[in-house]
Amino acid sequence: MSKTIITTMNKLATGVAMGVTAMSLGFSATSVAADTEWAGFVENATYVRDGVGLSKFRNTAQAEFSKPLEADGWSNVSINGTLRATYDGVYDLNDEEFGKDATEDYLGANWHDQDLSSTILLPGTPLPCENDPALCKNLDGYMDQDEDEAKLPDFNDQLDFIRELYISADKRLDNGDILNLSFGKQQVVWGKTDLFRVLDVINPVDYSRHNIYDELEDIRIPQWMLTAEWRMGPNEIFDDSNLSLIWNIDQFRPHNLGTCGQAYRIVDAGCFFSSRIIGGGPYVINDVVDYDWSLANTQFGMKWEGVYGDATFSLNALHYRQQLPSIHALGAPGSNFGLFDIHFPEVNLVGGSIDYYSMNQDAVWRLETSYTQGEEQPRDTNGFKETDMFRYVIGFDKNISIPELGTRSAFLVSTQLFGEHILDHEVDMPNEEDNWIATLLLKGFYVNNRLSPQIIIAHDFGADATAIAPSIEYLVDDHWKVNVGFNIKEGGDKKFPWSVTGGAAGGVQTEPLSRFLNGPIGVANQEDEFQMSVRYSF
Repeated sequence: MSKTIITTMNKLATGVAMGVTAMSLGFSATSVAADTEWAGFVENATYVRDGVGLSKFRNTAQAEFSKPLEADGWSNVSINGTLRATYDGVYDLNDEEFGKDATEDYLGANWHDQDLSSTILLPGTPLPCENDPALCKNLDGYMDQDEDEAKLPDFNDQLDFIRELYISADKRLDNGDILNLSFGKQQVVWGKTDLFRVLDVINPVDYSRHNIYDELEDIRIPQWMLTAEWRMGPNEIFDDSNLSLIWNIDQFRPHNLGTCGQAYRIVDAGCFFSSRIIGGGPYVINDVVDYDWSLANTQFGMKWEGVYGDATFSLNALHYRQQLPSIHALGAPGSNFGLFDIHFPEVNLVGGSIDYYSMNQDAVWRLETSYTQGEEQPRDTNGFKETDMFRYVIGFDKNISIPELGTRSAFLVSTQLFGEHILDHEVDMPNEEDNWIATLLLKGFYVNNRLSPQIIIAHDFGADATAIAPSIEYLVDDHWKVNVGFNIKEGGDKKFPWSVTGGAAGGVQTEPLSRFLNGPIGVANQEDEFQMSVRYSF
């Protein structure tokens, strides 16, 4: 990055910080405390899919900065930002498989053999805004990206190249407590789980980047938020405690599930939603309900967090909109298959977490739970049903020395069991009333911790589907890092007794509802990949 660009951005950061600080936090900035601190990386990620060829050629440049300020009556004032630019060349280098000219012989060809019992649906339209204006209008801004937006996902109308841009400041209260205020585009993290989320549901997620497998910090969709944290410190009972309030003032955005024609589309929803009845019949999706910005449509939550001995806990409450789509059938149940509207209902969540460090085991036990009201689950006969949901995760983390494996460094062992219970379950729901997903991480360290092999295994019990991801990471020096690995999926062949008419099913079909039964791992069972990434950090 040239000195001219850095100087210009430093001046911009300083001006924005001082102006926003004065307006948003109600104090006057007196002087700049220090120069802007910069860090970042450039990275190439190249993935090759079995039987398909190149599936990702993602080139990323990311810069992070922090600009400290001085201000009357406030401390630790700073403006912080993360900027990212991504170009995925797979749509230029493998345009026969991905992009606007991609084709499928039948719906779901990327994850199951053809099922003649469910050929009522045509294969999905790839990148509908490039190929079908009527369908593009139906989807109305949801999963209707064009090819340029697939190639350059960070550059869109929501300015997603700004991963974070917020101002933060502390105010010491008369009793010694500290009030922290942060305002701007942020990622707010509740919970400590990997791959699947229980409490960490404030920001929606971009699953089109790499299904469930990328780090959450890379795939959360940033939102404009105001957060306040009251740090109360220790008292007679707790060793530490604080209260956090969050107000998401951004216009509602759901998860990005991936558009048909993209290399990654979780549970193949993008192609299902952009399909239509054979013979020129109606599209699956008739319309997407638009939630215009208003105070009533903003989202808000509260978290109380504390430390008691070796236990850290939280109590959480959140009002938000369901980030996964709910499809509502038009007309009488089952009478108009292929005509659905997409809704995102309001949800109330209460939950909590506890992390306990066991000295005897030298290990950490983790528990997260959430109970939600207002979620909607898919079903055969009427498109959806509102039901309460209970989710939890039990985690165990421990460092274990295994000298037989040729290193004095300890191995990290981390296991998680995710559980989901549908309280008002119906027999025509593709999702199981109870389902579990187990994960295992084993990570070792060699050559002064510069060489790190690891393996991640995830198993979906309901889908009987497994993902196995072995990899080796090598830190060449303080700047260069290379990661090589595989991502292999098995299972996900279950069918669902779905009926075209919405009545009693005459057999078992693959499309469309079994995609929910097989889940994100099972529906990716033909996406085995070799993966390599090279990163230069500065």
